[in-house]
Amino acid sequence: MISKYFTLSFMVAMLFLCCQTGPETKWTLLNLEKTIRYTLQLNGSELYYQVDYIKNANDEIPVVKSSPMGLICKGQDFTTGFSFLKKSNVSIIDETYPKLTGKQRQVHHHGVEQSYTFQNSNGTEFTIIVRSYADGVAFRYGIAGNTAGKDTLTGEVTGFKLPLSGEAWMLPYSKVDTWAPAYEAEWQNKIPVGQAAPETVGWSFPALFHVNDCWLLLTEAGLDTACYGAHLEQKPDSGLYRIRLPEPEETYGVAPQEVAITLPWHSPWRTMIIGETPGTIMESVMVENLSAPSVLGDVSWIKPGRVSWSWWSAPDSPNNYAKLVPFIDLAARLGWEYSLIDLGWHEMTNGGDIQQLIAYAQSKGVGLILWYNSGGPHNQVPNACPCEIMHDPVKRREEMARIQSWGIKGIKVDFMQSDKQYVMKLYQDIARDAADHHLMVNFHGATVPRGWTRTYPNIITMEGIRGGEQYWDVNFSENAHTFHTIYTFTRNVVGSMDYTPVIFGEAPGKIPHKTTNAHELATSVAFESGWQHFIDTPQSYLAQPDYVVDFLRSVPVVWDETRYVGGKPGELSIMARRHENDWYLAGLNGEIKQKSVPVPLTFLGVGTYECLLITDGEHRRSFQGNTREVGSDTILTIKLAERGGFAARICLKNE
Repeated sequence: MISKYFTLSFMVAMLFLCCQTGPETKWTLLNLEKTIRYTLQLNGSELYYQVDYIKNANDEIPVVKSSPMGLICKGQDFTTGFSFLKKSNVSIIDETYPKLTGKQRQVHHHGVEQSYTFQNSNGTEFTIIVRSYADGVAFRYGIAGNTAGKDTLTGEVTGFKLPLSGEAWMLPYSKVDTWAPAYEAEWQNKIPVGQAAPETVGWSFPALFHVNDCWLLLTEAGLDTACYGAHLEQKPDSGLYRIRLPEPEETYGVAPQEVAITLPWHSPWRTMIIGETPGTIMESVMVENLSAPSVLGDVSWIKPGRVSWSWWSAPDSPNNYAKLVPFIDLAARLGWEYSLIDLGWHEMTNGGDIQQLIAYAQSKGVGLILWYNSGGPHNQVPNACPCEIMHDPVKRREEMARIQSWGIKGIKVDFMQSDKQYVMKLYQDIARDAADHHLMVNFHGATVPRGWTRTYPNIITMEGIRGGEQYWDVNFSENAHTFHTIYTFTRNVVGSMDYTPVIFGEAPGKIPHKTTNAHELATSVAFESGWQHFIDTPQSYLAQPDYVVDFLRSVPVVWDETRYVGGKPGELSIMARRHENDWYLAGLNGEIKQKSVPVPLTFLGVGTYECLLITDGEHRRSFQGNTREVGSDTILTIKLAERGGFAARICLKNE
């Protein structure tokens, strides 16, 4: 009996030890602040992850519930059949890098990283790399192999399963047509989590959610030339938003939907910005942190700035010398650095040609930016020239050398209209060639930023937004005030946004704007863009009160710091931005009702400041301006009109 008992006990003990020393199936990574926990789990032979926000030891909030991971390739399967191999040590990221555009000029990149390596049923190593920060978490995939290895990526099973008891602010992806996709649809305001997109092509990145008292922005970052730009499927079944590839019809069949990959290979970062307030979302620089450092050497020639723009108010102006001169004069008078010459400039007549206009602008100290169609068979926009240049590497570099010799400062490249790998590579090829010729770049008719402004600092701004030029649309005019407050918590979070702001007057053939003029003035601060294209006419701007003209003369486009002050998407947006020692405030009312809002100035440093506050006047097209002394303990109480707003400049007094 003793022998049998001993044998049984020994077997139980060995079974216990085997259970204790068996292969790992669950791994966690906490951010340094111990507020965000990423959990990776091997469930059978499939991979899942979840993300929790930790307020305290007794309050852990599920933000992303158990969600699938994996890739689909032609050569082999990376969705199932996994076994665990190893994990890396946790490494701490701690670096500071400069930015020429964006929310701040010096970025402190601080977080943790850990990688987890598995093998699939073929024995190929598949790695999940995870980074966690104070304001979110991200992961990317890696496939091992040597440079002789090739495969084709055909899809993902990656998803984000969200609690259904929340709200969302989302942009429908657009079906392919002459002008789309270009991220120019209308944002959906405060819809239920789990609501299907209006079209089968799904939802766009970025996507904002408020779930379980946490704010979450989904997007992607670090996209190089080896992948597509992703968006989200139409139907988030039970709150599961799955990755969707670019639509097969994009590029009119010129380029495949699938991605040719060379091993070793890694995906873009699947990015989740997370915080208790929408301010965490607004202030985040996580997209830049997850993107590759600058590949450029000397960047001293890259100069962000303010830009006058004639096309919106006079579409026939770019080929008319006489009509362009007043916009150059406006830039010179207000100290703006540039003027944009839009499509048709190559056929300039009526008093002069492009060479004479360049000489005139140089005499006024104003740099010129020239428009180009992206060209190529992927683009079917009619009668928009110059074209058939930028898609061809030989013609592109020849043209860039030519306009560099003219003294041109940058280019606006339009009608990209696809997120396929072919076009993602074209963006970066254009940026690289432009840098070789000291040309800055604005991409229009474009995708949303995915971190490229860190890698290619000469990418000054990108459109990817339903912007000010859209005032040929009645619905846009009716709802622009609401869209504006959404943009500051969504699209502009992920990178510079060429909205083309600040309309005071009206243009022939356009729908009158219903936002107040103070609201419009505030957009010059609320919307960050390395080139801020001011959309209105010289007559309209110079007819405003002197203090408004002075504000337009002083407002910068380069910011040292950005602070959330208050608000919620769709309702109200108040922010402060610092340029050197001066602070600028912007407030946007997203609703058709008057408001009185407190604006605490706690972001100010020690000392006494002088504040020029510009608010709504007696009617939509008027202002009210006053100057007063303020300090960090001041709370301004500001009245906002329906669709109204305010702007302020706050300068430290010399005492």
